[in-house]
Amino acid sequence: MKNIIIKTPVQKHKYTVSIGSDHTASSLNELINQYSKTDIYIVTNDTIDNLYKDYFKNIISNKYNQHLLILPDGEQFKNINSIQKIYDFFAANKANRSSIAIAFGGGVIGDMTGYAAATYMRGMSYIQIPTTLLSQVDSSVGGKTGVNHSSGKNMIGVFNQPIQTIIDIKFLTTLPKREIIAGYAELIKAAFINNINLFEQLLSINTHQILDDPAFLSSAIYQACQIKANVVEEDEKERGVRAILNFGHTLGHFLETYTGYDKYLHGEAVIAGMDFAAWFSQEKGLLSNQQFNQIHQHLDNLNIKLHIPRPSKETFIELIKHDKKASRQGIRFIGLKQIGSYHIFENTSPEELWQKFQDYLCSKLSFIIIK
Repeated sequence: MKNIIIKTPVQKHKYTVSIGSDHTASSLNELINQYSKTDIYIVTNDTIDNLYKDYFKNIISNKYNQHLLILPDGEQFKNINSIQKIYDFFAANKANRSSIAIAFGGGVIGDMTGYAAATYMRGMSYIQIPTTLLSQVDSSVGGKTGVNHSSGKNMIGVFNQPIQTIIDIKFLTTLPKREIIAGYAELIKAAFINNINLFEQLLSINTHQILDDPAFLSSAIYQACQIKANVVEEDEKERGVRAILNFGHTLGHFLETYTGYDKYLHGEAVIAGMDFAAWFSQEKGLLSNQQFNQIHQHLDNLNIKLHIPRPSKETFIELIKHDKKASRQGIRFIGLKQIGSYHIFENTSPEELWQKFQDYLCSKLSFIIIK
């Protein structure tokens, strides 16, 4: 098992991200003994509950009262209505500020549980136990919590750091192939923006069989989480450099919002968004043709194509303007100078992004198909 210690400057909070295999029981019991007196509140979804029925009853001492909330699975349920259900669950079971919540699931469960924990009675502690590759390398680390809105992805939320994130790759063995590829998007993203050695490591394996080598996978997750931890420690609330973690997300979030959050997985939209961002960087004369081709070919091997109705310019610009990296001056669009080195295109106009998006769609390279 490997540990990463994150020290957040704003909240003045320190917590551990533990990465390993089959260590959840030992890590969790130690935490609960430290933070909870009698009750724990577990939030999960129906998919995870079906796979891991009575999981916590089997690993946690029966001296603790366990309360379980099972929400429907899917990005389309990441909304304020689900938050209300979590509040009702906490209230009905007499949770208070000294209670502890456990987010047991993917990024949707983690984000919503973290947000509810931050705002219920003005704050209660929570633990992240991410069960998808995407949430293990991204959303469970860094303290971003919240829900979607019809006008944009993750528009409502707060920064709320967990007391620990327990990354157990054993949970990944039950993931469908589609979820593995979606999670891989955030893994390769970390390599693109900050670690060319990780990129070269990922080139050396068959992406579709990444679960077959647990030691490699654990190492790759550790490297990706370390990149994010370093950025979060420098810029906890995304005033500056933390924006680089959104490489591929400007267009990715547009695609998710435009298709109603229920057609494509977050990672699938980000794969298309990263290809566009690399193409944009090449068009701006920053990224070499050779490196763009290397990036594009690697992403193309993931076999992701997104079929969407043709958006109007007005709709595109309206949704892009709701991007959290947008300001009155424009959008902080994240690109690449080279593999392993990011570049921030400051004050990029939505109109320029629209035109480049049209050019990208017309190219033979686009992962986005207009139907």
